[in-house]
Amino acid sequence: MNKSDKRNLYEQTLINAGHRMTEQRRILCDYLSGLQTHPTAYDIFGALAKQHPDISRATVYNTLNTLKELGAIIELSFAGDQSRYETDPTPHINMICLRCHSVTDYDLSTHTQSLINNVKESVDFEPLTVRVEFVGFCADCRNQRKDEIRQQWLDQQNQANQS
Repeated sequence: MNKSDKRNLYEQTLINAGHRMTEQRRILCDYLSGLQTHPTAYDIFGALAKQHPDISRATVYNTLNTLKELGAIIELSFAGDQSRYETDPTPHINMICLRCHSVTDYDLSTHTQSLINNVKESVDFEPLTVRVEFVGFCADCRNQRKDEIRQQWLDQQNQANQS
């Protein structure tokens, strides 16, 4: 889905739910439509406030919440960490690192569309989108963990040699 389609989706979702399309909401919708990342509400407000110092924190947080409740964006929650927002409504897989909480998209559209069709036919349910998450460790965190284990082993060897 391109930026223009995403922006229209967000704006129409708000309008159809009876919300006025204020300039601040339009700015937020435009910003969200250009994202390829999974930002926190804090990240979004911070980025917008730099370019639009008059934007209201309440408007940003409330609009994000409304878009989430209406299904235009998805909240990705991690235990003990700030929620992140999925702004890409097309079916794909989120790969979530348990250590650094990075979220990377993996396009598997042919398989996810097949899954949607199977669900429609087998259980008479109309999915709007598919949310699939692979949870594990990214390459950077796996490498950091190996380095930490290696350093722990070296530290233990040094302590043993000093004894």
